[in-house]
Amino acid sequence: MTRLFSHFQSSVGTKVILALTGVGLVIYVIFHMLGNLQVFEGPHALNSYAAFLRDMPILLWTARIGLLGIAVVHVVLAIHLSLNNRRARPIAYVIHGYRRASIASRTMAASGIVLLLFIVFHLLHLTAGIIGPASAGLIDAEGHRDVYGTLIHAFQNPLMVVVYLAGQVGLAFHLSHAVSSSVQTLGFEHAALDRLFKAAGPSVALLVVLGNVAIILAIFLGIVR
Repeated sequence: MTRLFSHFQSSVGTKVILALTGVGLVIYVIFHMLGNLQVFEGPHALNSYAAFLRDMPILLWTARIGLLGIAVVHVVLAIHLSLNNRRARPIAYVIHGYRRASIASRTMAASGIVLLLFIVFHLLHLTAGIIGPASAGLIDAEGHRDVYGTLIHAFQNPLMVVVYLAGQVGLAFHLSHAVSSSVQTLGFEHAALDRLFKAAGPSVALLVVLGNVAIILAIFLGIVR
């Protein structure tokens, strides 16, 4: 038991936990995007989906608290690992070897900060209704919370569109490297599937970001109204 605990305190153990929490968050991001795509089916579909989730408060709050815990652990471990890496190399390299490193891998810290700030904004905006309170508390004709109307109201505002698109840029860069890196950290490596594993990150990032951007722009351009 002590050996197992010391293993997870090590750099390797930290990376494994970081990868596992990252995978959990990626799965949530994918399902969150797929659920929001119901905006293209109209207000009834999206609002009924949101009402279905709220009708299971125990499951909903368990998921929310679990996701919050995973996110906190992920952020804390990422900061811890970054600080340890800096202590291990106090003098920065004069020449950076960026030939093989992708832009996404070199900007993980920056994209992580952008993503964290965006998530906080998103929660205050569309979840808590603290930012943009005029769109909060809307009720549709069936008596459900009008999530559809809230999204329409939000993304008719050019400023909100810019903020959310900026958030998607951070998400794209972070997912692009994080997914492939997590696959590698968890030991899913094989010479025959090397290209497939490397393409996993960019592919997932493209899928998620295109889905989110499609929602934002479709509303802003009046395609969904």
